[in-house]
Amino acid sequence: MSSSAKDVEVHVQSLKTNAKTHFKVPESTTLDEVWTIAADPEHLDEPRSPGDTIRCKGGADLSDRLGATLAQLAAEGVCHARQFEVRGPSGGAVDA
Repeated sequence: MSSSAKDVEVHVQSLKTNAKTHFKVPESTTLDEVWTIAADPEHLDEPRSPGDTIRCKGGADLSDRLGATLAQLAAEGVCHARQFEVRGPSGGAVDA
């Protein structure tokens, strides 16, 4: 098995604004790093706020798994499609 991590595409949607982004990262990237990249101005442009959570699309909250890599999550059968959602404290989109 190769020691170099392969790049994988991740998709992140904000349930606060309904904005979506996708990008490639090494599968050794942690969920926390994915969230940080997704929040930056080149992607969702949506900084984390108190009470925000990240979860697998339509699934369970993964906020307690921020240190897990994408490869670890996939090996456990967690979010193998690499589609994540950022949810605010209220869980819904904010009316503009």
